[in-house]
Amino acid sequence: MYLRYYGFNDFPFSVTPDPAFLYLSGSHREALGHLLYGTGEHGGFVALIGEVGTGKTTLIRALVDNDTPEVDIALCWNPHLEVREFVATICDELGAAYDPATDTSLKDMVDRLNRHLLASHADNRRTVLIIDEAQNLSSGVLEQLRLLTNLETHKHKLLRIILVGQPELADLLGRHDLRQLAQRITARFWLKPLDRTETRAYVQHRLKLAGGSQHLFSPLSLTYLKYATGGIPRLINMVCERALMGGYAHARSRIGLGMLRRAAIETLPGWRRTRWARLAVPVVAVLALAAVGAVLWVPGIELSRAAEWIQQSSGARTQSDSSGAPADSTPKETPVSAADDTASTEEAAGTPVAEAEVVSDGDGQATSDKSQAIEGDIPAGNADINQLLRLWGVFGSQVRTSCPALRVGDLRCLAERGSFSVLERFNRPALLTIEREGARQKVLLSSLNDDSATLVGADGTRRVARGELARLWTGEFEVIWRSDSGVSLIQPGAVGDAVVWLRRRLAKVRGRNLDKELGPPSPIYDDRLAGELRAFQRASGLDADGMAGPRTQMMLNGAVPSPGSPALEPVEE
Repeated sequence: MYLRYYGFNDFPFSVTPDPAFLYLSGSHREALGHLLYGTGEHGGFVALIGEVGTGKTTLIRALVDNDTPEVDIALCWNPHLEVREFVATICDELGAAYDPATDTSLKDMVDRLNRHLLASHADNRRTVLIIDEAQNLSSGVLEQLRLLTNLETHKHKLLRIILVGQPELADLLGRHDLRQLAQRITARFWLKPLDRTETRAYVQHRLKLAGGSQHLFSPLSLTYLKYATGGIPRLINMVCERALMGGYAHARSRIGLGMLRRAAIETLPGWRRTRWARLAVPVVAVLALAAVGAVLWVPGIELSRAAEWIQQSSGARTQSDSSGAPADSTPKETPVSAADDTASTEEAAGTPVAEAEVVSDGDGQATSDKSQAIEGDIPAGNADINQLLRLWGVFGSQVRTSCPALRVGDLRCLAERGSFSVLERFNRPALLTIEREGARQKVLLSSLNDDSATLVGADGTRRVARGELARLWTGEFEVIWRSDSGVSLIQPGAVGDAVVWLRRRLAKVRGRNLDKELGPPSPIYDDRLAGELRAFQRASGLDADGMAGPRTQMMLNGAVPSPGSPALEPVEE
């Protein structure tokens, strides 16, 4: 339904445990390591425990799909079995021959299984039994499992066992009457939900694998998503799937906070009653950080007033927390209109966590209380790259790195020399280096037209004459861009998603939609694509070398801006 609308090749948030969409967070990577250990030469008895929907079954399928030709794996998906049925299931999974007519006793079945395991061991093969939903195993089956661990040679276990289950499995193994079984477990691991950074990466990972834009969900909505779902992948999939359906129904090009919040209310059972108080604190905190960052470039907002508002908000939350309950734990749900949702979804695009060296801002904002828009003089003091990042939605962190080394999610920085016409073609806010009275400083250019420019400095925001700025500007500038293609250079011989992105972007510049005209674009960089790219480069004043590096990609993005990306738009008269 929404696949064509958003350009997906597959459903990005299907709840089926598809290992092709597996995202390995730190916890998932370690969990997979425990599973691989359980199948190894010296593996024994492994228990993997995790909350419902954290991805345990997906990890099992990924393990099964792993290229391990010397391993035989028996999967037991239905633990609600009697003891003999359980052993028969293992035999069926491993292909161990038995006669249902004559092998009627449990001893007959275990003997058949033991002979099969000995034969596999003689062929240098390892046998692994994986039991999903193991918290539902009966006491009789668990005791039989313990006895199966006795099938061994002098040096090796013939059957390696992996138990996978919900937290109730830990309680089950903690029972006194099962202590003999619990003592044989050589490795245990508790699979954790995703944190805020991993939730964002998880969503972007699935969007990319499905062939869509990684920036379809706004940064604020992804922060909200973590607290609405608790970082549980299955719940994340359910909410995102519903949000995409809602976005398609309302013709949204981007999923913002309002759309995602509505999807959470419609999807998560009991969400409003149980999660409202926990959601209020982080969401208000994020909005507060956004408000503080906004004063660095939005005219008319004083830092002292924003700080006072945040202090009052924090005090209200503290008073609510100390009283033991929020002021209104069951607030009335306000209907979200299409207009309201549009407003709430227009957050600035970006990634809230930097991969570069980052420390907390604290109260050390490089600004003063003078934020009023003033006509005339160039702002005093130095602007920095953090102010530029805030236009991309990156708040609450202080980046300490040079422009060429900047890595904040998929945001990159280009240090360049050029003219106003180059900046207008890039169509992105920029840090300009100016020189006056023998001193060099940086100012943030947020908008530009034929006569004037809007600058943001450490002492406020001003609109100045374009000619005055040209007289002081050295021609040096720094501009942040988003690597939508996923790579820094697309050149002849390239194959893959980056080439598809380049084809689609060049077609969009010409006002065409390749998917509707010709179907899925070719992922191979051919001569025709090279010709189209060179033509665009010549028209944009670039070297027509047929290679899409940062400058070319910025020009392509600037010609058809991506939703939510800041643009160097003309100032309002």
